[in-house]
Amino acid sequence: MKIFLIFGAGANQCALAQRLHQDIPLAHIAKINIARKGKRKIVRTLVSRTLAFGLHKAWAKMMNHYEDLFVDWPSVSSSVHSSANAENLVTLIERENPDLVLVSGTDLLTGATLDRFSTRVMNLHTGISPYIKGGPNCTNWALALNEFDLIGNTIIWIDPGIDTGSIITTERTPLTGNESLTELHIKVMDHAHDLYCRAVKSFIEGKKLPSVPQNSIGKGRLFYTRDWNSIAMIKASINFKFCYGLFKSRADIQLIKIKD
Repeated sequence: MKIFLIFGAGANQCALAQRLHQDIPLAHIAKINIARKGKRKIVRTLVSRTLAFGLHKAWAKMMNHYEDLFVDWPSVSSSVHSSANAENLVTLIERENPDLVLVSGTDLLTGATLDRFSTRVMNLHTGISPYIKGGPNCTNWALALNEFDLIGNTIIWIDPGIDTGSIITTERTPLTGNESLTELHIKVMDHAHDLYCRAVKSFIEGKKLPSVPQNSIGKGRLFYTRDWNSIAMIKASINFKFCYGLFKSRADIQLIKIKD
């Protein structure tokens, strides 16, 4: 079976590629280096490093954790692109016609790109859909909303929307309530990688995977990176410090499971 990856170039994506490659032969890895420039990006970075220093530091420590554990990408065919919609990448996938394309940490695939793929495309969303979607980090959005029971991960069949594809499986990240911010982010990411690997293995084994439309569960909330402002950062920091250890899981959250 031919599996293609379209992944961001970060250390957490390298770790996920290594996890997948341990049990699943990968045919090709397309690494996406997205240029992020502009005054808005600079201002946002400065704000996050001051008003939300703890959140920023926790994410940086998580990335350092993966850099220490996973220095190199799997030794398979690879290429580098500026976008998941790059013409040379789309042409490559059309020519090779893989059995499955896996996506994580890239820019948004357009409808025009997806229409050219003859295979299904699976995506990892580090949040529980449809309840919290978007970016820049849905774990931090759960903290800002004081809804810690929505910390978890979703595997979806990708569509042109932002985390809107039909759901394959969703799970809460197992937490104790005693984690530091760094431990929380590492646990969420480790759980995301584990959930993705289990979903891909089920596909390879020929299991019939769920495909549950998100609107059949609820509308949920979509957050954009521009929404992650100083107020949201401060709320997330305060809620984590004073409320996180008290959270309880709600029973009205619908989770999708892959049947054995």
